[in-house]
Order: sequence, then C-alpha cells, then structure tokens
Amino acid sequence: MENSGGGSFKEVLIIPNVGKEGIAQMVRAVGQSLDRIGVRHFLLPRDAEALGVQSPTEGQLDDDVDLAIVLGGDGTVLHAVDVLWDFDVPLVGINIGKMGFLTAAEMHEAEQVVEKIFAGQYWVSERVPVACTLGTEEGSGEFRALNEIVIGKLVRERLIHLSTYINGEFFMRYSGDGLIFSSATGSTAYSLSSGGPIVTPELKCFLLTPICAHMLFSRPMVLDVHDRVKVVVEEEPERLALSIDGRQDVEVPQDAHIEFYSSGKTVRIIELHGSSFYRTLREKFLSPPSVEKA
Repeated sequence: MENSGGGSFKEVLIIPNVGKEGIAQMVRAVGQSLDRIGVRHFLLPRDAEALGVQSPTEGQLDDDVDLAIVLGGDGTVLHAVDVLWDFDVPLVGINIGKMGFLTAAEMHEAEQVVEKIFAGQYWVSERVPVACTLGTEEGSGEFRALNEIVIGKLVRERLIHLSTYINGEFFMRYSGDGLIFSSATGSTAYSLSSGGPIVTPELKCFLLTPICAHMLFSRPMVLDVHDRVKVVVEEEPERLALSIDGRQDVEVPQDAHIEFYSSGKTVRIIELHGSSFYRTLREKFLSPPSVEKA
C-alpha cells in the first residue's frame, strides 16, 4: 500500500470500452473534469477513431503518461493492464460493466473520482500478477496476467492428466479439466467459481486451483510468491491450451514444458480513500439483490 499526493499527475491516458453505449459522452465528461484542473489528457488513436473524436485528444503512450483512467468493467481494466505492461503507470477504473470488482467507483461517480484523485484522496494498491513460461524446442515465451492463467483441454470429452512439481519436487498428479494459476487479485474471478479461496489482493502469493478434478483430493493451494510450479502432461499427448486472463488463447505444443510463478513486476491500481477490499467483497458478492417495490 502506498500513499501519494494527487498533484504529481501531469498527463492522463483515458482508456474506454468503445463498445459501451454512451461511452463518447462519458469520455467527454471525464475530459472536461481534467480540463478544469488543467491536466493534459488524450485517447490512443484507435480509441479516438472508434469514438469519432478528433485531434488534439489523440496521443501516444510514452513515458510522459503518469495516470490512466479506465472507463468500463473488469474486462476493460484487464485490457488496460495489457496496454500498460511496459509502462509504470497507475490506473483507476470507473465501472460501466456489471461486476466492476477491479474498479474504484461507478459511472455516476466519475467526476468525483477525478476530483478525489487530484486532491490526493487515494492510495495505490500494488498487485502481483501471475506469469507463465511456455518452452518448446524452438524457444520459449512468457505470458503474464493480472487475474489468472488457465491450462485446459481442447477436447471437451476427455480428462487430462497433469503432474505438478513445486520448486523441483513432485507434488500432485491432477486429473480433470485443467488447472487455474491465479494471482491474489484473481482469487475472486475464475478460481473462486472453481472452489478456490478468496485472498486479499495485496497478499504476496498465487493460487493453484483444479478445474472439475476427477479425484478425491482436489483442494486448491495457496503458494508462496517465490514458488515455481512446473506442469507436465502425463500419458499420451493431449491437445491443451493456455488462456491468459480470458483475453488470449495459446495452444500448447505437445513437446512443451510449462512453468508458473508470480511476476516480478507489479500492477498499480488506485483505490479511493474510504474504500476497502472487504467492503467491495460484501457489496459485490455477499449483499442480497435489492427488490424494487411496485
């Protein structure tokens, strides 16, 4: 957790979900709030083109950008994380989606969010993503995800058998539909729906959660941030794929070796003063739906 003052932000990138109804109006409203403060702001060219917004609101992501405002739901936040991977830029999400678990506020609070950030009424939550190295005879590639990386089967009717090795030591042979490797932030996403624990998002750890395990012992595991998990496909080769935050699918070659671990780089998410993970958890997941009276 890091406390910061709001006056240090000089250039803001707005990342909208361009497919949302009324998003152009919301982009303008956020832009007007930033104009009143005297802060430069812009859209990436592809977003400006999609919304029909003309220069000078177009720009390029570079080292001068020091804040990103994300307009959308959790999927848009994950997209923004992809955009910002190579830049040390904190982001704040304003929810236009359904769940909005990764966002700081709802759509009608957009103006207040801008005012609070530039008044220094926020803190920065450091999130540790999960990562994976996929190696073959031709080389290797690394994938990173704020929420989770899933190794699963491409043939629905068949079980897959995966042996896991933690820090070089054999741990468990899993039979089922696959395994979820989740960050603490992603514990409230796919891992949760598969029976995984809820973990406070700033905890330095990652999770291993089986999917529909066909075995008596199928408990999820909470692993140390320094652990490394190697996954080996047992028996005859299976057609497998990696799903990275549900946004990218990569087929796993039959000769591949796969290793999962926590990323060495954090994602910085801005939270407003007065907010808490436990309140968000209660409001998003545990509160009964309201019933409108006739």
